[in-house]
Amino acid sequence: MKEYDYIKLLVEKERYAKDNVHKGMTGWICDERIINDCRLVCFDNCDLEDYPIISIKIEDMEVIWSAPTKDIGTEVILSVSNYENIGLHRGLKGTTIAKGEKDNQWIVRFHKQDGLQQETECTLNESDIVII
Repeated sequence: MKEYDYIKLLVEKERYAKDNVHKGMTGWICDERIINDCRLVCFDNCDLEDYPIISIKIEDMEVIWSAPTKDIGTEVILSVSNYENIGLHRGLKGTTIAKGEKDNQWIVRFHKQDGLQQETECTLNESDIVII
């Protein structure tokens, strides 16, 4: 069970009901941390004006869709414009070729495309790329 996984609530409990969250509802894990055997879950596919974002016990939910994870060879797209100073613009497609020096980094290879004159490899923050 990890951040961005979609889950289904398996139980009806007062602690969830007070936030209009009930057994059978689905949401997604919106924080990477586990605190007191709980995950923070956003229930944004309901008809409520304010989407409940609440702490759910791990034992009270099940994963119904596992979010993809990045691995070497994963096709990604650059989702920010922070790298324009080195010729990389938002929307460029690339492939992860290795982990970066830090845990939250990937080395991505971008092939010639959309204004990119040559194949380029760059170390990027994981939060700046998304899986396509």
